[in-house]
Amino acid sequence: MASTDEERTTGGAELPLPGPTGPYETVDEPPDAPEEDEELLFRTPFRRPRVSALRNILATIAVGAIIVGLVWFFDRPNAAGVQAITLSASPTGPAPRLEHEAPNFTLRTLDGKDVQLSDYRGRPVWINFWATWCPPCRAETPDIQEVYENHESDGLVVLAISIGEDPNTVSGYVKRTGTTFTTGVDQGTGIAAQYRIVGIPTHFFVDRNGIIREWRIGSMSKKTMESKVKQIMSPAAAETDQ
Repeated sequence: MASTDEERTTGGAELPLPGPTGPYETVDEPPDAPEEDEELLFRTPFRRPRVSALRNILATIAVGAIIVGLVWFFDRPNAAGVQAITLSASPTGPAPRLEHEAPNFTLRTLDGKDVQLSDYRGRPVWINFWATWCPPCRAETPDIQEVYENHESDGLVVLAISIGEDPNTVSGYVKRTGTTFTTGVDQGTGIAAQYRIVGIPTHFFVDRNGIIREWRIGSMSKKTMESKVKQIMSPAAAETDQ
Protein backbone atom coordinates (compact mmCIF):
# COMPACT_ATOMS: atom_id res chain seq x y z
CA MET A 1 0.00 0.00 0.00
CA ALA A 2 1.31 3.45 -1.02
CA SER A 3 2.04 5.98 1.65
CA THR A 4 -0.05 9.09 2.17
CA ASP A 5 2.67 11.40 0.83
CA GLU A 6 2.83 9.38 -2.35
CA GLU A 7 -0.94 9.70 -2.88
CA ARG A 8 -0.64 13.52 -2.81
CA THR A 9 1.76 13.56 -5.71
CA THR A 10 1.35 12.72 -9.38
CA GLY A 11 4.50 12.21 -11.31
CA GLY A 12 6.49 13.70 -8.52
CA ALA A 13 4.46 16.97 -8.50
CA GLU A 14 2.65 18.04 -5.33
CA LEU A 15 -1.08 18.84 -5.78
CA PRO A 16 -2.72 21.73 -3.87
CA LEU A 17 -5.20 20.79 -1.21
CA PRO A 18 -8.68 22.34 -1.25
CA GLY A 19 -9.71 24.90 1.40
CA PRO A 20 -7.87 27.82 3.03
CA THR A 21 -4.12 27.87 2.70
CA GLY A 22 -3.57 29.38 6.15
CA PRO A 23 -5.06 28.69 9.57
CA TYR A 24 -6.79 32.13 9.80
CA GLU A 25 -8.03 32.65 6.26
CA THR A 26 -11.69 32.30 5.33
CA VAL A 27 -13.15 31.44 1.98
CA ASP A 28 -14.60 34.27 -0.14
CA GLU A 29 -13.99 36.94 2.59
CA PRO A 30 -13.97 40.43 1.00
CA PRO A 31 -10.85 42.49 1.55
CA ASP A 32 -10.87 45.15 4.25
CA ALA A 33 -11.95 48.58 3.03
CA PRO A 34 -9.29 51.25 3.26
CA GLU A 35 -9.71 53.84 6.03
CA GLU A 36 -10.33 56.57 3.47
CA ASP A 37 -13.23 54.61 1.96
CA GLU A 38 -14.80 54.08 5.42
CA GLU A 39 -14.59 57.80 6.09
CA LEU A 40 -16.35 58.54 2.82
CA LEU A 41 -19.01 55.93 3.60
CA PHE A 42 -20.00 57.57 6.92
CA ARG A 43 -19.38 61.16 5.96
CA THR A 44 -22.49 63.43 6.35
CA PRO A 45 -23.63 65.33 3.24
CA PHE A 46 -24.03 68.50 5.39
CA ARG A 47 -21.23 70.83 6.32
CA ARG A 48 -20.26 70.84 9.96
CA PRO A 49 -21.08 74.21 11.59
CA ARG A 50 -18.22 76.25 12.90
CA VAL A 51 -17.78 76.91 16.61
CA SER A 52 -18.76 80.58 16.21
CA ALA A 53 -21.94 79.57 14.41
CA LEU A 54 -22.82 77.14 17.20
CA ARG A 55 -22.30 79.88 19.76
CA ASN A 56 -24.63 82.22 17.85
CA ILE A 57 -27.28 79.53 17.65
CA LEU A 58 -27.04 78.80 21.38
CA ALA A 59 -27.16 82.53 22.21
CA THR A 60 -30.27 82.97 20.05
CA ILE A 61 -31.97 80.03 21.76
CA ALA A 62 -31.10 81.43 25.20
CA VAL A 63 -32.46 84.89 24.37
CA GLY A 64 -35.63 83.35 22.95
CA ALA A 65 -36.11 81.30 26.11
CA ILE A 66 -35.74 84.40 28.26
CA ILE A 67 -38.28 86.33 26.18
CA VAL A 68 -40.76 83.46 26.31
CA GLY A 69 -40.27 83.24 30.07
CA LEU A 70 -40.91 86.94 30.56
CA VAL A 71 -44.00 86.89 28.38
CA TRP A 72 -45.31 83.87 30.26
CA PHE A 73 -44.62 85.54 33.61
CA PHE A 74 -46.26 88.86 32.77
CA ASP A 75 -49.15 87.28 30.89
CA ARG A 76 -50.38 85.44 33.98
CA PRO A 77 -53.29 87.43 35.43
CA ASN A 78 -52.02 87.08 39.00
CA ALA A 79 -48.27 87.32 38.39
CA ALA A 80 -47.35 90.07 40.87
CA GLY A 81 -50.55 91.85 39.84
CA VAL A 82 -49.16 92.68 36.38
CA GLN A 83 -50.67 92.17 32.93
CA ALA A 84 -48.48 92.28 29.81
CA ILE A 85 -49.33 94.87 27.17
CA THR A 86 -48.16 95.52 23.62
CA LEU A 87 -47.76 99.10 22.43
CA SER A 88 -48.17 100.20 18.82
CA ALA A 89 -46.21 103.43 19.27
CA SER A 90 -42.46 103.81 19.64
CA PRO A 91 -40.81 105.51 22.63
CA THR A 92 -40.12 109.23 22.27
CA GLY A 93 -38.18 111.61 24.47
CA PRO A 94 -36.30 110.78 27.65
CA ALA A 95 -37.55 107.93 29.81
CA PRO A 96 -39.09 108.79 33.20
CA ARG A 97 -36.70 108.69 36.15
CA LEU A 98 -37.19 108.79 39.88
CA GLU A 99 -36.37 112.12 41.50
CA HIS A 100 -36.58 113.81 38.10
CA GLU A 101 -39.30 115.86 36.46
CA ALA A 102 -42.09 113.76 34.97
CA PRO A 103 -42.23 113.95 31.15
CA ASN A 104 -45.06 116.21 30.07
CA PHE A 105 -47.89 114.87 27.90
CA THR A 106 -51.31 115.81 26.55
CA LEU A 107 -54.23 113.53 27.40
CA ARG A 108 -57.69 113.52 25.84
CA THR A 109 -60.18 112.96 28.67
CA LEU A 110 -63.49 111.16 28.33
CA ASP A 111 -65.38 114.47 28.23
CA GLY A 112 -63.37 115.52 25.16
CA LYS A 113 -60.95 117.95 26.82
CA ASP A 114 -57.21 117.98 26.29
CA VAL A 115 -55.21 118.31 29.51
CA GLN A 116 -51.47 118.41 30.07
CA LEU A 117 -49.60 117.06 33.04
CA SER A 118 -48.04 120.49 33.48
CA ASP A 119 -51.52 121.97 34.00
CA TYR A 120 -51.51 120.41 37.47
CA ARG A 121 -48.21 121.89 38.66
CA GLY A 122 -48.61 122.76 42.35
CA ARG A 123 -50.86 119.75 42.97
CA PRO A 124 -49.87 116.13 43.69
CA VAL A 125 -50.64 113.86 40.74
CA TRP A 126 -51.15 110.11 40.70
CA ILE A 127 -50.78 108.74 37.14
CA ASN A 128 -52.28 105.31 36.57
CA PHE A 129 -51.73 103.41 33.30
CA TRP A 130 -54.39 100.73 32.92
CA ALA A 131 -57.00 99.07 30.64
CA THR A 132 -60.54 97.82 31.10
CA TRP A 133 -59.57 94.27 30.01
CA CYS A 134 -56.79 94.03 32.64
CA PRO A 135 -57.88 91.93 35.68
CA PRO A 136 -55.42 93.48 38.18
CA CYS A 137 -56.44 96.95 36.98
CA ARG A 138 -60.13 96.25 37.51
CA ALA A 139 -59.45 94.71 40.92
CA GLU A 140 -57.74 97.81 42.29
CA THR A 141 -60.17 100.39 40.81
CA PRO A 142 -62.41 100.58 43.93
CA ASP A 143 -59.38 101.18 46.15
CA ILE A 144 -58.07 103.93 43.86
CA GLN A 145 -61.48 105.61 44.02
CA GLU A 146 -61.57 105.41 47.82
CA VAL A 147 -58.05 106.78 48.27
CA TYR A 148 -58.85 109.56 45.81
CA GLU A 149 -61.95 110.54 47.76
CA ASN A 150 -59.89 110.60 50.98
CA HIS A 151 -57.46 113.16 49.55
CA GLU A 152 -59.47 115.00 46.89
CA SER A 153 -60.09 117.96 49.19
CA ASP A 154 -56.32 118.28 49.69
CA GLY A 155 -55.76 118.72 45.97
CA LEU A 156 -54.91 115.17 44.85
CA VAL A 157 -55.27 114.59 41.11
CA VAL A 158 -55.66 111.08 39.67
CA LEU A 159 -55.02 110.73 35.93
CA ALA A 160 -56.16 107.27 34.84
CA ILE A 161 -54.77 106.66 31.35
CA SER A 162 -56.40 103.79 29.46
CA ILE A 163 -53.99 102.34 26.91
CA GLY A 164 -55.05 101.57 23.33
CA GLU A 165 -58.79 101.37 23.95
CA ASP A 166 -61.86 102.92 22.36
CA PRO A 167 -63.27 105.87 24.33
CA ASN A 168 -66.77 104.36 24.32
CA THR A 169 -65.49 101.16 25.94
CA VAL A 170 -63.69 103.11 28.67
CA SER A 171 -66.64 105.45 29.19
CA GLY A 172 -68.99 102.51 29.68
CA TYR A 173 -66.65 100.99 32.27
CA VAL A 174 -66.37 104.28 34.17
CA LYS A 175 -70.14 104.61 34.31
CA ARG A 176 -70.55 101.06 35.60
CA THR A 177 -67.92 101.45 38.31
CA GLY A 178 -68.86 104.99 39.32
CA THR A 179 -65.29 106.36 39.39
CA THR A 180 -65.01 110.15 39.60
CA PHE A 181 -61.29 110.83 39.07
CA THR A 182 -60.02 112.09 35.70
CA THR A 183 -59.88 109.36 33.08
CA GLY A 184 -58.47 109.67 29.58
CA VAL A 185 -57.65 107.43 26.63
CA ASP A 186 -54.21 106.93 25.11
CA GLN A 187 -55.67 105.33 22.00
CA GLY A 188 -52.45 105.49 19.97
CA THR A 189 -50.34 104.30 22.96
CA GLY A 190 -48.02 107.29 22.50
CA ILE A 191 -48.09 108.36 26.17
CA ALA A 192 -47.54 104.78 27.34
CA ALA A 193 -44.56 104.46 24.99
CA GLN A 194 -43.18 107.77 26.25
CA TYR A 195 -43.34 106.40 29.80
CA ARG A 196 -41.90 103.00 28.70
CA ILE A 197 -44.87 100.98 29.94
CA VAL A 198 -44.30 97.19 29.71
CA GLY A 199 -47.04 95.95 32.03
CA ILE A 200 -50.18 97.28 33.65
CA PRO A 201 -51.20 98.64 36.00
CA THR A 202 -48.23 101.01 36.32
CA HIS A 203 -48.35 103.92 38.75
CA PHE A 204 -46.34 107.15 38.92
CA PHE A 205 -46.61 109.44 41.93
CA VAL A 206 -45.66 113.03 41.06
CA ASP A 207 -45.26 115.69 43.73
CA ARG A 208 -46.39 119.33 43.60
CA ASN A 209 -43.22 120.35 41.78
CA GLY A 210 -43.73 117.78 39.03
CA ILE A 211 -41.03 115.40 40.34
CA ILE A 212 -41.55 111.64 40.22
CA ARG A 213 -41.25 110.45 43.81
CA GLU A 214 -42.57 106.90 43.44
CA TRP A 215 -42.94 104.43 40.58
CA ARG A 216 -44.79 101.15 40.92
CA ILE A 217 -45.41 98.36 38.38
CA GLY A 218 -48.25 96.09 39.43
CA SER A 219 -51.35 96.36 41.55
CA MET A 220 -51.25 97.65 45.11
CA SER A 221 -53.19 97.21 48.32
CA LYS A 222 -55.13 100.20 49.62
CA LYS A 223 -52.63 100.55 52.47
CA THR A 224 -49.76 100.83 49.98
CA MET A 225 -51.72 103.35 47.92
CA GLU A 226 -52.23 105.53 50.99
CA SER A 227 -48.53 105.36 51.80
CA LYS A 228 -47.49 106.39 48.28
CA VAL A 229 -50.00 109.24 48.12
CA LYS A 230 -48.94 110.68 51.48
CA GLN A 231 -45.37 111.00 50.18
CA ILE A 232 -46.49 113.42 47.46
CA MET A 233 -49.18 115.15 49.54
CA SER A 234 -46.82 116.45 52.22
CA PRO A 235 -45.50 120.02 51.89
CA ALA A 236 -41.96 118.66 52.37
CA ALA A 237 -42.22 116.94 48.98
CA ALA A 238 -42.95 120.25 47.34
CA GLU A 239 -40.04 122.03 49.00
CA THR A 240 -37.37 119.41 48.26
CA ASP A 241 -36.06 121.03 45.08
CA GLN A 242 -36.62 124.66 46.08
